[in-house]
Amino acid sequence: MHSQSIRKWFIGASVLVSTIAMALDTTPPPAPPPNGVSIGWMIYVPATLTVAPGTTVTWKNWDESDHTVQFADQKSPRIIPNASYSRAFTTPGEYPYHCWLHGMRMAGTIVVK
Repeated sequence: MHSQSIRKWFIGASVLVSTIAMALDTTPPPAPPPNGVSIGWMIYVPATLTVAPGTTVTWKNWDESDHTVQFADQKSPRIIPNASYSRAFTTPGEYPYHCWLHGMRMAGTIVVK
């Protein structure tokens, strides 16, 4: 086997092992507090949160990787594991967001009414 083939095999094997390890992690993120969103399992919980105008929403990252909260008008900094990010919502409407690092497969919505 050529060294480049061996390298590709090791990279593929490490991706497979990482995927299996994530699949075996069956601990969901903790339930969020009122006006909060938990980040874990590469998802936002809840995916849709309804709040009153003037509410500050806080995202807490329980995952083992960094995430972001990106809206059309602003983006959080990287939220490292065990860190939080907050944003106040004053105007009624729907505010879809996603993780800039992981794309639209990791998305949520804040509904202000």
